[in-house]
Amino acid sequence: MDHEEVAFAASKDGTGDGLSDHPQAIYTPPPTLDKALTDLPLVEVDADAPKRVGYLVNYSFHIWYQILIEIIRRRAAQYGATVVVRDAELSVARQIEQARELVTEVDALILTPAATEGLESIVKMGADRNIPLVVEANPVEGMKKLVAICDYDAGYALGQWVGQHIQSVSGSPLKVLDMGLPTLRPCLLRSEGFIDGLQSIQPDAAFVARLNGEGSKIIAKRLSAPVFAAQEIDVIFAMDDETGQGALESYTDAAYDPTRITLATFGLAGSREKDLLTAGGPLKVGAAMFPEYVAVRCVDGVMQLHEGYSVNRRDVIPAIPVTADLLPKYYPKVGGVWTPNLQAVAALPIAVSCTRE
Repeated sequence: MDHEEVAFAASKDGTGDGLSDHPQAIYTPPPTLDKALTDLPLVEVDADAPKRVGYLVNYSFHIWYQILIEIIRRRAAQYGATVVVRDAELSVARQIEQARELVTEVDALILTPAATEGLESIVKMGADRNIPLVVEANPVEGMKKLVAICDYDAGYALGQWVGQHIQSVSGSPLKVLDMGLPTLRPCLLRSEGFIDGLQSIQPDAAFVARLNGEGSKIIAKRLSAPVFAAQEIDVIFAMDDETGQGALESYTDAAYDPTRITLATFGLAGSREKDLLTAGGPLKVGAAMFPEYVAVRCVDGVMQLHEGYSVNRRDVIPAIPVTADLLPKYYPKVGGVWTPNLQAVAALPIAVSCTRE
């Protein structure tokens, strides 16, 4: 049984017809998750450490953020803290309003920005109230601490893996479909890094279409269908798991040969993605981003800021190309369930700085 299920939210127009372009992923934690979390030491804190942490998430429908929400709650509980979550649903205005409310209710904040720009006021709100604030994924001017991968570098490494291991069935240069999210700079950097890494091995490979999947499997499936109808595609690159799966479904629904397409994605976040990777099908490789570890580092980060510890502006999270053979090192199956080995993730080498931010 999958450990993520999908529940369809009400439509955006409020009709409540049960259909949406953004189906809600549901994360079911593995039974030994708390043991995995205790394997990572806590930050030493005093009695005044934050007891109520606010998490301003950009879009909670995604499996990545369902995992972050759950792990943030569990990690905070290890410090004796509770968590209040507010979902911006990709609206900058909504996220700013939610922040105004939350800063009066909490004593620490974690922020996943709803867009690349326009959230600087939230950082200022935290500073004005002397509330420690950690940003996840997407840098915001004025922040003291960002928890994120090096998106360009991870994309470059993934592109190099594809360049080294994948050839076009026809013998012509690789044709790549880019399923991106251009409103968020980290996602743009992943695409740029991927094509640069790929072309460092196969110079004639190219993106033949670039689409905005909006982080939605449904939207990605719909938008990619005309591309597959118009030309052959060798590689689907996706900035996340769900848009990659949507594009792949569009490809297979058109009755194309699944053995001639390669899927390369970012994330490997949920159990479904890990099952696909190990099934021997089109998903050959993924840039593992370890959301469980990201969540831990976010909570630990607000505790470090509260205690006045010296912290790096960017807490770099490792992100590496992972294949079916490598996956069990970081996500062994415990009782038949993919379970994070957070000690193995924490032991991965990390960059001192990123090539691009």
